Amino acid sequence: MDRSDERLKELMKTLADSIGQAFSENDEIKDTLAMIEKEGYHVDLILASVTRLTRKGAVKSSDAEGWISNFDRSFLKRVRIRFDRDE
Repeated sequence: MDRSDERLKELMKTLADSIGQAFSENDEIKDTLAMIEKEGYHVDLILASVTRLTRKGAVKSSDAEGWISNFDRSFLKRVRIRFDRDE
């Protein structure tokens, strides 16, 4: 892995940590979770972030119909959302 890949990996980890910290420090989220727990429920908050990196000026590819990118199609497939023509 070259130096630029390592730097990008560090930056992506910093981004993920920052997002997690923003949620954990948000008073509205904390208050809402406290109200739910007060009602007798345990809350596991699981957040998923999908981040796409493209070089500036890179051409975005899309399917033949032009309404959904290959990246979007790949993500939807991973969360088990399929299109008729995918079958």
